[in-house]
Parts: sequence; C-alpha cells; structure tokens
Amino acid sequence: MEAIIVDDDEMTVFLNEIFVKENDFHQTPHSFNHGKSFLDYLLANYNPEEKYCVFLDINMPVMDGWEFLDAIKEESMSKNIYVVILTSSVNEIDREKARGYTQVIDFLEKPLNDVKLNLLKKNEQISSFF
Repeated sequence: MEAIIVDDDEMTVFLNEIFVKENDFHQTPHSFNHGKSFLDYLLANYNPEEKYCVFLDINMPVMDGWEFLDAIKEESMSKNIYVVILTSSVNEIDREKARGYTQVIDFLEKPLNDVKLNLLKKNEQISSFF
C-alpha cells in the first residue's frame, strides 16, 4: 500500500511525512501540494492492483479535496484508494459531505499524530496492511 500526503502547506506535509515514517505507517510516503498534482500522478502511474492510502486536505488551491474525490470517481479509480480527510476544518457540513464518498475511510482534524495513526491502522478497510 502506498501512502500519499496531499496538502498545500509545506510545513504540514513535512510533519506528516515524519509522523507517517516514525509510526511505521509507511517508510516512503509520496507528497503533493494540491489535488491536481496528485491526480496527474495517478493518471500517469495508476495501478489497479496497488492500494493507496491518501491523507487529503480539503482546502487547497488549484484542485481542492472535494474536486479530487470527484475526479477519481469520474476516472473510476476510487475502488482501491482509501482516503483519510486530514483537515483543519471543524465544520460539521464537511464531515457530513465526507460521508457521501465511499472511498473516505476517516475524517481527522490536524495535526496528525501517533494516536490517530495507530487508530487508523486498526481501520477494518486497511488493517490488513499492518
């Protein structure tokens, strides 16, 4: 399973990479600064046999998290992509909207930490990878 971090804040990406590595969630996560750059990567490199765990911010320039989720659904790439919304949004409307996407397996508030990652490792949809 690949681990992907999609966030427009460089410091957040840096810290998330450290947490993901030190927690043994994944040793080489890929990072992208907005949904479009990750979508472009997927369009060029998508492997239907691979599993992807994506830590996805909602509010980003160029292509936000919602637009990204819509795009992978439209491209029929959502079946093996597990999305963890990782956002600073505390808006209940965002939580409710996330429930409408089958590929979203969790909705977490920033910052990422070991407790959140350890709970995520127990998520039934991805626990077999740990």
